[in-house]
Amino acid sequence: MSRSPPALLALCLLLFAAAAPADESRRDQDEAQAAVKSGAIRPLEDIVAGLRLRMPGEIVKIKLEREHGLWVYEFRVLDSRGRLREVTVDAATGAIMDAGDD
Repeated sequence: MSRSPPALLALCLLLFAAAAPADESRRDQDEAQAAVKSGAIRPLEDIVAGLRLRMPGEIVKIKLEREHGLWVYEFRVLDSRGRLREVTVDAATGAIMDAGDD
């Protein structure tokens, strides 16, 4: 299924919002949107395109959060062998930081 860039950003921000209390969530959403607009982090659609090339499978969950001062996208990917893997991607560069390898 293909999603438009605004739809992917909206999905990411929605998932991001679901993980935090309301006031904190709104502030985090605003901060995430500003980071994308300023170019500090790459848009979700760019990250997803790169991830699909390097790690085939179905993306079943996406979350954007800050870890140790860095923005990261966290994905849950169902791979071709049916394993659910948590993949962490640097939001600024698109580099896979952790592929959930055993």
